[in-house]
Amino acid sequence: MDRATLWERLDAVLDPELDESIVRLGFVHALEQTGDTVRVVLRLPTYWCSPNFAYLMADGVRRALLDLPGITAVRVEVEDHFASRELSDGVTAGRSFHELFPDEASEDLEELRRRFLVKGYLSRLLVLIQAFRQSGAQVTELTEASLSALQIEGDHAWLRTAHGERGPVRARIVERYLVRRAELALPLDASAPLLLRPDGEPIGEEGFDAELRRLRATVVNLRASTALCEALLASRQQW
Repeated sequence: MDRATLWERLDAVLDPELDESIVRLGFVHALEQTGDTVRVVLRLPTYWCSPNFAYLMADGVRRALLDLPGITAVRVEVEDHFASRELSDGVTAGRSFHELFPDEASEDLEELRRRFLVKGYLSRLLVLIQAFRQSGAQVTELTEASLSALQIEGDHAWLRTAHGERGPVRARIVERYLVRRAELALPLDASAPLLLRPDGEPIGEEGFDAELRRLRATVVNLRASTALCEALLASRQQW
């Protein structure tokens, strides 16, 4: 297995709270392969990073790499963390969060995972709206559009409207939005509205401005958390 493929898989593992790649955030401290076994070392921004967040990322790494052909074992080590041994040994053995931290598992991990998926969805939805608005799309065009109006070619995407194409915007913006829609089991058929709330309700023109304000408030918090984590990790790596 070439290292580029391994890094590509790791790049798809996200910090659940920040909706950012753990590679881009600098959390992957080491990656080694020996035969059919891969060892990954994670270093998180703080020693006291919540064990449920750490578990979700470490387990995401294990699952992402084990899905590759020819990889039969993955050791994930979470270094410099107050629960390093429990996380490293437990995740590598495929144990559940509840088994590792029975006293911490007061909240269902799948519910937590979905909560963060929704936060990430709101962020991606806002980025999509802003991109098409900056490319000339009117509010009415966005709220009346269905997914069939999207056109992706290479690195670019357009929105087809009755008054012409709006775009291009980066295809990655559209693709990330559609991936998260799929993860939340929101409709992806061609006739489905382009803009949906996480509960599946379409965003209409009348409620567009209020919805945009809610999206911005969520994303401001998300980006502030990302900046804080990056600063903490950068500071930690100096010691």
